[in-house]
Amino acid sequence: DPVLGEDGQLIPTMTADMVRRMRWLIGRADVITPNYTEVCLLLDVPYDREPDMDLLKGYLRELSLMGPGVVVGTSMPLTKNPLGEWEYSSILAYEKSIDKFWRLDCSYLPAHYPGTGDSFTSVITGSLLQGDSLPIALDRAAQFILQGIRSTFGYRMDNRDGILLERVLPNLNTPIQSATYELV
Repeated sequence: DPVLGEDGQLIPTMTADMVRRMRWLIGRADVITPNYTEVCLLLDVPYDREPDMDLLKGYLRELSLMGPGVVVGTSMPLTKNPLGEWEYSSILAYEKSIDKFWRLDCSYLPAHYPGTGDSFTSVITGSLLQGDSLPIALDRAAQFILQGIRSTFGYRMDNRDGILLERVLPNLNTPIQSATYELV
């Protein structure tokens, strides 16, 4: 998970040199999970607030040419809310070995908790290591994070404490009830 930026901006503690070094590092990874901003930073392309599906697919394919066999783009701008505003709650993944793309649209919740990206990536890694297919691993990870956010959302606690993982950890042992991914 190349933590470099968010909302079209480089995180203030990151530098151009760190982006360059991350490009080198992802060349040695099997799976990467950059958000849309990080995709743009890693490819050194402008941050387009309204990219189309073909452009996003091209970006993921281009990142895979740097080395990783799987590129999971998170916070991809693919869905709009009823007011016509972009929601950054979609996942678009590319699996190089079979040249296929997978998409998941997640319910948007107006809350931000640190560590959700790490938890998402951990669930994907664990699922893949247990033999799940990429779309099943994506579905499991997305559902787990959404359950974690929902279980935390109503509590009066500092968002900087992250989600209440303990409340949803048992859900990782249950089979996927209904798949939300699609082949695109």
